[in-house]
Amino acid sequence: MKFFTAIYPPRHVVDELRAVLDSGPDVKWTKPEKWHITLCFHGETADEERFKALEGHEVPEIRLRNFGTFRDTVLWAGIDGDLNQLARAAGADDNWFAHLTVAYGYRGQPMPAFLSSPWQPSEAVLVSSADGVYTPLTRVGLRTSARR
Repeated sequence: MKFFTAIYPPRHVVDELRAVLDSGPDVKWTKPEKWHITLCFHGETADEERFKALEGHEVPEIRLRNFGTFRDTVLWAGIDGDLNQLARAAGADDNWFAHLTVAYGYRGQPMPAFLSSPWQPSEAVLVSSADGVYTPLTRVGLRTSARR
């Protein structure tokens, strides 16, 4: 079993992403119920005290923006908005990169431009992962920043 801290997009953003992927190339997409932004991988154990310390942490407005790849086979949606401070507070290292994975086995097909509606995450979730099943364990509320 592995653990990670995540932010899940709201339903309307999931629907927007699903619509753009449905109009894109014929790729086997990851399941929308698994779509999340990983703030920190914890490995075999989770630091629950550090996770609980995220309660009330201020977060900015964010959007999903366009697509990119890792190792030419993992397709992700990018994040427009700075989650670095929250990710560091969750325990992420300097190699952390904000993204939402949408496909494995991607073969470089062209993707349409994409920009989701903005949202401010209201919670972070500590998740366990075993055999491809994600199980939310606990949640902490986040504080949304004042809109400018």
